[in-house]
Amino acid sequence: MNADRASRPQRISLPDFFGRKLTLPEGQESWRRAGEGEDALVLGLGPGCPWQTSLAAGARAVYWLEHEPTLQSLPALNERDGAGPPDHWKKVSQEEAVALAAQCVCFFYGPGMRLAPDFWGPLLGRVDAALLGAPELTKDNSPENSTALAPPDAANVDSPACLASRKGRGESRGFVLLPGHDGQLLHQELVQALDSCGLHPVSAVPDAFQAHVDVHAVWRDILRQGKPRLVLSVNLRGLDAEGRVFHLCQGMGIPVALWLVDNPWHVLSALRLPWWREAHIFVTDASFVPELVAAGARHAHHMPLAVAPHMWRQAAPDFLAAPEPLFVGRSAFPEKERFFAAAKVPDGMLAEALALLECDETPARGPNYFWWQQMLGRASWPDPAIRSAGLGAEACACANRVRWLRTILEERASSFAETNIDPGVSPSVNPNVGSVSVPTVELARPSMRIVGDAGWRELLPGANIQPPVDYYSALPGLYAQAAVVNVTSLLLPHSLSQRHFDVWAAGGLLFSDATPGLDLFPEDLAEAVRLDAPKDFWPRWDTVCSRPAYARDLRLAWREHLRGGHEYRHRVRRICELMGIAADGV
Repeated sequence: MNADRASRPQRISLPDFFGRKLTLPEGQESWRRAGEGEDALVLGLGPGCPWQTSLAAGARAVYWLEHEPTLQSLPALNERDGAGPPDHWKKVSQEEAVALAAQCVCFFYGPGMRLAPDFWGPLLGRVDAALLGAPELTKDNSPENSTALAPPDAANVDSPACLASRKGRGESRGFVLLPGHDGQLLHQELVQALDSCGLHPVSAVPDAFQAHVDVHAVWRDILRQGKPRLVLSVNLRGLDAEGRVFHLCQGMGIPVALWLVDNPWHVLSALRLPWWREAHIFVTDASFVPELVAAGARHAHHMPLAVAPHMWRQAAPDFLAAPEPLFVGRSAFPEKERFFAAAKVPDGMLAEALALLECDETPARGPNYFWWQQMLGRASWPDPAIRSAGLGAEACACANRVRWLRTILEERASSFAETNIDPGVSPSVNPNVGSVSVPTVELARPSMRIVGDAGWRELLPGANIQPPVDYYSALPGLYAQAAVVNVTSLLLPHSLSQRHFDVWAAGGLLFSDATPGLDLFPEDLAEAVRLDAPKDFWPRWDTVCSRPAYARDLRLAWREHLRGGHEYRHRVRRICELMGIAADGV
């Protein structure tokens, strides 16, 4: 057995970009083919002798290029089982390779991307752009010469509402690629926001394109319409894990924005190559920006969520004397078992975290995502163990939501009493209330309704659990007459949820745990809704019930502030500013 092993040829290995051992194959299946031509362009030679195979057999001339440090780490070309490359194999520079690509059949050694992604990624993007053809690359992107794609799942792009919203505005500043469709997170909101900023038409990239065998064919169809002004992807939607689409856009000068609205390390854990470091990254939790920069991100920015336009009412509706306490949300991370299948946390550490949770009421402290990172040794991208911190934080987030809701349900039964009322708002919002004793009006505290999945029934037996409702048609009506509780996810402990914006727009009231994300708003508005602990909910509810004028003024002040700077059009405008893209004013 040992003799057999000794007789086998030793396969060559090199460290990949992250320092992990990568064994280099020599078979022809390791090269990807693209393009056509009488000549051949070989990008990456591998460890063997591709000139002795049929890889580029029959080519009139073969041009080749290798990453120089990789070439120096491998056996010399003339020491690989015989003579080196024949005379018609000619070494070229990067610039020459790009210039030659359009007239050649191109072969790329796939494992090379893991060895030197910072070299091959940008170069292949330029080669891919060349393979798409010069006419598409130089085409004028003005509205009269550019028509948006109309895939079947993007029929809403030129809906009457969108067309009406364009009426009276100036010319389009160029079409935008927004991967996804109406049923996906933030797609409808961003279509409208982009349109309002003059970035229209908006073209949706078909969902299936990223798995398409011939990515060139898909992008050739897209770019036949002209060069997009921007590609905006939510949670990497529409982009491939290897970064080929990103590098193609980079090679063509098309800016790419990644808006990661979930935990950014969870989203980026789907990738194994570092192309994301070159993209413009926007995250909803500002506390992740320093980590992303430390991991190599060149353009990382905080970009919170905003008001969904369908939530707005023409005017704040009359409010009930006793608004219904309401919680809307999932009981657990969606597809938790699948996402965290390879993650694990020590039982003892989880017990410690849950005990700590009982002593700390704020999401910014205690066993949040960053606490778990530190306790588990701070695994870094692309280590798959990066999800383990998320698993621990999600377990604690679930326990935290249950703790808040159970406390509110239990405290409902407590009797009314004369209360020190200090809503914490400035005189401009509430001129008559300070730290004084004000008797409340004795109103029966209604039961809290929890709208979410069936998992709540097991977590909170006996509670008033209602099934999920449609976000666009039914939820605004629920919010309009409710006092909504927000419990911040410990996966995004400094963030704001969509509820922080939508509830006020719909006409309701929102009370939130003390997420640092509230610092985005004026101090008087934030303090009026901040709950330091779950026991603070009912005193706040009693206050708005006993002082309807205060409740009305608070709602109107929040609505005015949100309209002035926290709609998705404001976010798109800011993204464009940070990326140097012209957009209409808002």
